[in-house]
Amino acid sequence: MKGKVNIVTTITSQSQLEELKNLPFSVGLLELRADLLQAIDITKYSIHLPVVYVLRSKDEGGKFNGSIKERHQLLIKASYQFDFVELEAERDLTSELLAIIPVEKRRISWLGIPESYSSLLNRLKKYLQVPADIYKIVTTITNHSDAIPIMRVLKTINTKKVVGYAVGETAEWTQILAPFLGSPEVHSIMEHREKSEPYFSPVQLIEDYGLPAVYPLEQLFGIVGNPVLGSISPNQHNAAYRELGLPYLYLPFQTEDFSSFMNEIMENPSIPVPLSGLTVVAPFKREGYMASKYKEEEDNNKASGVCNGMIRKKQEWLSFSTDALGALEALNHTVSDWYQKSIAIIGCGGTGRTIAASLKKYTSDITLVNRTLAKGIEIASVIRLPFITLQEFDAGNFDIIIHATPLGKNQEETPFKLTNLKPDSIVIDHVYSLRKETALVRYCRLCNIKVIDGIEIARLQIKQQFKSLTGVEKPIIKTTNQNLKIN
Repeated sequence: MKGKVNIVTTITSQSQLEELKNLPFSVGLLELRADLLQAIDITKYSIHLPVVYVLRSKDEGGKFNGSIKERHQLLIKASYQFDFVELEAERDLTSELLAIIPVEKRRISWLGIPESYSSLLNRLKKYLQVPADIYKIVTTITNHSDAIPIMRVLKTINTKKVVGYAVGETAEWTQILAPFLGSPEVHSIMEHREKSEPYFSPVQLIEDYGLPAVYPLEQLFGIVGNPVLGSISPNQHNAAYRELGLPYLYLPFQTEDFSSFMNEIMENPSIPVPLSGLTVVAPFKREGYMASKYKEEEDNNKASGVCNGMIRKKQEWLSFSTDALGALEALNHTVSDWYQKSIAIIGCGGTGRTIAASLKKYTSDITLVNRTLAKGIEIASVIRLPFITLQEFDAGNFDIIIHATPLGKNQEETPFKLTNLKPDSIVIDHVYSLRKETALVRYCRLCNIKVIDGIEIARLQIKQQFKSLTGVEKPIIKTTNQNLKIN
């Protein structure tokens, strides 16, 4: 059954109080971190939403360091001023405090280290014996498997009063999945500063995951890599699921180690909703390919030894790649005789080598370019294409430049000397940032050089990935500009 949850946003600084007017209308509740705002008079701010007073203790990752008596005095005072008061289950459930704070204002919470499923369930059952409006269980994790118990508890417990999720390393996906498993709330923050807080902003929850709307899930998909939290993939995939009415959810899995992720999530039978497919991005394209038992024989990932997607088939993982398909579609949209032009592919990582192996079917006028000599020679010998180092590269010697390195994603870096680009060059930049265009793209647009930016390439690849993962065509989403941006 479809439904809606409450979007809760945590306020941790004075500047955020001043920005409350910019909150989306879908936000229904504010958590005010009083342990971080003790010196601020919030009565001067116009707050039109219900507010939870949160005085997080040092024992649970907060800043309040006063005595238990001081703490309880502040909580009692807050119960007269605020709509709700968060009571820490391990220190605030005294008979004196409960006699004063009404049931309808109590929000019982616990933030602690990971526990087993049975331990968490028993803990929650103990807390449920104390009447309250909401019960919140949050675990601080350092690996994916530690998040599974709290997700299982949410799916097991038969009440709409239990909020649960994880924070810390690799925990972001739990914050999205929780409301689809029965949590009545999804928690967000205006500005992410600490790993002990939720990661996503209210806008991200709404735009990328369709919240506060929820629906029953049958399968999970996602993107694994590092970094992935700035990817447009969740936005595109989840919007398509909603458009088609598919019972799927696409999550971001950021991880430091692919093999651990595979053991903890991909092969974990305890995950409450089956994980059926993944987009695989840097730096795990090679590891994803090697971890798949069956590889698509017709795809170029066999020649390049990398993939950018994995799909579960009959309890095994099959790898595929759409890197080359995105580049091919971009080239075909841009110029009809691209295969008669000289092409330079900068970067011999997973994306670059896959594109090179594919384009070689149409033309041999391709040169591989890489910063490190040894890797470039190794990849060029496997694919059997000429190679030059990045130091030797001159953009003026090529008609088409395909940039497939991370340079430019986070800083004002340029992969090569841009002034050497010819006026009639065609540039494909696989790098994108949601904050601003890369220096390479900005230069091309300033000089009226044809350029296809990383976001457009990502959209082309996502269209192919969507079909590989779900077996159906990705619909055109009305709210997204699907036209290829070429100057």
